Amino acid sequence: MRESGPFADAKAWSFNMIEEIELKTSATKTLFSKAVATLALTIGVAASGQAGELTYQGVTFTSSWSGNLLTLEIDAANRTGDWLDASTIGALQLKDLGSFSDVTLVSAPGLAANWTLSSNELNANGCGGGSHAGRSLCVSGDRVALADNMIFQFSFSGGAPDLEAPHLKVNFFGEGDRKVGSLLSQTIAPVPEPQTYAMLLGGLGLVGFMARRKRKQG
Repeated sequence: MRESGPFADAKAWSFNMIEEIELKTSATKTLFSKAVATLALTIGVAASGQAGELTYQGVTFTSSWSGNLLTLEIDAANRTGDWLDASTIGALQLKDLGSFSDVTLVSAPGLAANWTLSSNELNANGCGGGSHAGRSLCVSGDRVALADNMIFQFSFSGGAPDLEAPHLKVNFFGEGDRKVGSLLSQTIAPVPEPQTYAMLLGGLGLVGFMARRKRKQG
C-alpha cells in the first residue's frame, strides 16, 4: 500500500536530501582528490626545473636542457671584480652530469667550435687533470672573446645523463696568456620558471579551499 499524506511527503523529502548530500559529498571528494593530484604534479614540475642560473662577478651562466641536449649560455659583457680585466675564455668544464656513453659539442661561438673535447678535469693549465670518463666533459682551445649570448651546446647519448644541476668550471684570460681571476667552480642550480610558481600557489590555494569547505560541511 502506497503511503500518502504529510508523513509520506516528509519521508520522500528526507530520502531526496540524503541522496543530494551523498552526491555532493562524492563530488567534493572527487574535486579534492583532483586538487591534491594537481598539486603533486605541480610540485614535481617545480622540482624538475628546465633551466639553471649562476651569476658570478657580473657574468651570468644559464644552463637549459631538452632531452639529452644541454645548452650553456654565457653573458659576460658586464664583468666585475676579479674578472673585470678578463677578455677571453679558453676552457670550460661541466661535471656532475650523471652518466653517459658519448658527448658531442654541437655548437659554440667562433673558434670555440673547434675546441678539443675530453673527459679530463679542468685546472689552471686547461683540461689536463684526471679523467672522469662518462661523467664529465671539458673543452678547450683557441681563446674566444668574452661577450653576451655565448652559446655552447652539448648532445649526450647512452647511460643516464642528469643535466639538471651541472657543476661548471671556466678559465678566463686577459692580455696574452695571463689568467684572470679565480678558476670558477660552482654548481648551476635549477630555477623553476615563473609560471611554475603560479601553478604551485594555485594548487595550494585550491587544496586549502577544499579543506575549509570540507570542514564546514562536516
